[in-house]
Amino acid sequence: MEVNFDNMIPDLHYYIHRKCTASWKIDPDYISFIDITYVIAGKARYFIDGTEYIVRKGDLICIPKGTHRAAVSVPEDLMECYSTNLFLTDQKGNDISLPINLISHIGNVPQLISCFHEIHEEWLKREFGYKLKVRASMCLILYHIMDLLFNENRISSKDIRIINSIRYMSTHFAEDVSIETMASLFHIHPVYYGNLFKKALGMTFKQYLISLRLNHAENILRSGEANVGDAALQSGFSDIYYFSKLFKEKKGIPPSKLLPPERKRHIELFK
Repeated sequence: MEVNFDNMIPDLHYYIHRKCTASWKIDPDYISFIDITYVIAGKARYFIDGTEYIVRKGDLICIPKGTHRAAVSVPEDLMECYSTNLFLTDQKGNDISLPINLISHIGNVPQLISCFHEIHEEWLKREFGYKLKVRASMCLILYHIMDLLFNENRISSKDIRIINSIRYMSTHFAEDVSIETMASLFHIHPVYYGNLFKKALGMTFKQYLISLRLNHAENILRSGEANVGDAALQSGFSDIYYFSKLFKEKKGIPPSKLLPPERKRHIELFK
């Protein structure tokens, strides 16, 4: 499923690190916000639009705006959770919803917990600029949720060899990087390394390397800092004709079309 979350702007209305008591409850009502709650311990009973759900450790609750909501404790196994009420708009100020199930079991996600800790600290201190910092943390929370639920190419395994490979390639992509040299760094056979890489990312080593190089070239061209030939060389392509053909094939437009108008005029003057 393709989900575009690049234009999401969260506005946090309410936050709490909740440690439920036996008498805790949420009174029945329609909510005017999105409720995102991450359960880190225990259980609770939620009633969402008339349906009862038992939520437990590792569950992510996402209740849309306009939904009828209520909740009560499970006294023998009290819930601990991070709960946020937020408004979500696009860059034009239009309300948008999250394409997430009411209840998703995502397990223990340290990155999410870290983001909630940051919100907790800023929400309590309320120092200068805290709303901006909270919004940034909320954006990261939304990113991690989307990455977990919708990114088919996410590295689900924790193979440190592939994680380190990606880090290395992100800074050395313009160099003569090959599957053989990368495999040798981890003392494994290139064929086995290639299989590991494809299984983790859903694409071959060469495809991933080319995507890094083309994305870097695109950034350079859009900035106007280099012409097509220089952008190709700085991105790891030694053949400008191969680069131009590949760029058009993958990006849908010739690389020269990305040059800012002032850069194009500069090139015309010095022809």
